[in-house]
Amino acid sequence: MTLTPEDRDVWAPAPPDRSKVPVLLYHGIAPVSGFANETDAEYGLDPQEFAKQMTLLDHAGYQTITLEQLVRFVAGEQVDLPSRPLLLTFDDARADSWTGGDGILEKLGFNAVMFVDVGRVEDGDPEYLTWAELETVHESGRWDLQLHSGDGHRQIEYAPDEFGPFYAYRESGESLEDWRDRVFSDIAWGGERLAAEISAYRPLGFAPPYGNYGQDGTNDERIPVELLAWLRDRYRVIFTQDRSFFARPDAEQPLGRLQVTRGLSGGDLHSKLGG
Repeated sequence: MTLTPEDRDVWAPAPPDRSKVPVLLYHGIAPVSGFANETDAEYGLDPQEFAKQMTLLDHAGYQTITLEQLVRFVAGEQVDLPSRPLLLTFDDARADSWTGGDGILEKLGFNAVMFVDVGRVEDGDPEYLTWAELETVHESGRWDLQLHSGDGHRQIEYAPDEFGPFYAYRESGESLEDWRDRVFSDIAWGGERLAAEISAYRPLGFAPPYGNYGQDGTNDERIPVELLAWLRDRYRVIFTQDRSFFARPDAEQPLGRLQVTRGLSGGDLHSKLGG
């Protein structure tokens, strides 16, 4: 990927800054035609644009860090970070995140975290990686696999013709106790399947589908309190999209992420990163 003189000038390296770590979120790297669902396509990014963004970040002096490094950084521990650290994350385990994104990551020496939708992998969704492919992804050394959901990356009907995220809502007529059983068992099952298929999996982070654990819409105000507490007991970091995407030492959970889609230009990304 060749940058124009203007690109190189705008994204000129800035002074070192280890005080915070920006966390970026991607949802598939493919042209619009590569997505079966129109909504999913809107959240994706063309491979050429993704490669350009990574090249711009590299030119600006950003270097990726691992999730474990971020965990230690947020906990306030001493950790050796590059001069301009960055965490890349991908939700869902779409096959095109690997086929469309891994080449430029390898070229630049970048790594990333992939949050796996275990349910769709188990169902053999053709747009998603298989377990064998996920093992290959992990063995590349560039990707850390973490849990996105068991079978809970979907909407449920919580009132007649009213739908909301599986984890964030009680189903119609469902008690809070039954909600606990459904949600906690689904997340636990997802983690068990991930551990069974990916031998080196260690549960460090969790990213609830839609970035919603109940704080961004629910029909029971007790849900976000209970679910976040339950997740914090099991994962070192939890990610949503409604908080600052700059992770800082001693930050409270959950952490935020910046969702990068087709609607976010390179100039917008540069501006959000602080120029």
